[in-house]
Amino acid sequence: MRLREINKKEFENFCKQSSQDNFFQSKYYAEIKRKEGYHTYFVGLDQNGNLRAATMLISKDVTIFKKRMFYAPHGFIIDYKDKNLLSLFTASIKEYIKAKKGIYIKIEPYLVLHDRTFDGTLVQGGMDNSKAIENLVDLNWRQKQGEELEDSFAPSYLYQLDLKGKNEDELFEGFDKSLQDTIKRNETIGISTKKLSKNNYFKFLDIMTNSSTTKNHLDINADNFKEIYNILNKHKMIDITIAELDIDIYLQSTINSKNNVRNNPALEAQLDKQIESIKTLQYKFGHKILLGGILAVPYKKEYITLVTSTIDKFNNFNPLTTLYWETIKSAKKSGSEIYNFYGIGNSLENNNELNEMKKFNGKVIELIGEFDFVINEFSYKQQMKKHANKHRY
Repeated sequence: MRLREINKKEFENFCKQSSQDNFFQSKYYAEIKRKEGYHTYFVGLDQNGNLRAATMLISKDVTIFKKRMFYAPHGFIIDYKDKNLLSLFTASIKEYIKAKKGIYIKIEPYLVLHDRTFDGTLVQGGMDNSKAIENLVDLNWRQKQGEELEDSFAPSYLYQLDLKGKNEDELFEGFDKSLQDTIKRNETIGISTKKLSKNNYFKFLDIMTNSSTTKNHLDINADNFKEIYNILNKHKMIDITIAELDIDIYLQSTINSKNNVRNNPALEAQLDKQIESIKTLQYKFGHKILLGGILAVPYKKEYITLVTSTIDKFNNFNPLTTLYWETIKSAKKSGSEIYNFYGIGNSLENNNELNEMKKFNGKVIELIGEFDFVINEFSYKQQMKKHANKHRY
């Protein structure tokens, strides 16, 4: 077997046969990273004309001597339990990136470690890919753990909702009752959603500018947003949904609630106060308020929410609940089988995001983790020190 550079078609054909196939190991993500100045490569381990393993690699210079770090986002695509195959691929990749002045390579395989339930509980007798970690560590891959994951490129835990075999009503009925009530309330007070087109997609950047809680797995910013949008839009792989509050509907809904109050002076006074607050909003912002948005990437049978953002001063309206529900319906209509809320962090302990996600009655996806293979120890330590200083407060 030998490692060789492969074309995109070969890579795609190999990936589509694997359960590890994912957006971050695709020609589309490679195109985004090239526009950001990264070098990109597609390589595979060839055995008599058949690929046994493959990966998309990105790299960039990290020292003044043009030494590079390499990264296989959510890769490699390989059978991690086959230690001989993994050993050969590791050795081949090492020589390949060493020839290109590589210091180290980072991977975080798109491979599930354990089966978990909707709230993160381990499934007894379920999947166990601990052997994959054991093989990587035996082959001198360094597993990132604890505080090392604070600067992680990708989350260790994802949250997903299986859409197969369920219609919209069945999906909704599967949600926690409190979540159902919030979605219904939001609709009653005038929160609605709409898709952003090429002519107004920058509204999403306005939302991000006014948010301190944005989850941004595409590293979108004012400088690269147009480029990323154009690439994904060209391939019909972007769906931006925003939530707005119609203040006129909100005001009338509150007035109606007050008119229906009987013999409850305290509630009546509370609604009077709310009506005055809404009128103030109306005076300041007019008829509609932008609340938040989701940028999703439909990839094959998966609908992935890679950027979520809500405007801080309007978070009390809980617009993400409505946004998730509307994009779940969009995913279902498009034929997606998995709705991927994507990352919920690197630990399940005291995880507030999981507490919200589990109301959708999906399941936690635990990946096997992040690993580095070091080629130049001195330069690697210098890079890790830079990262540590960058994130020290």
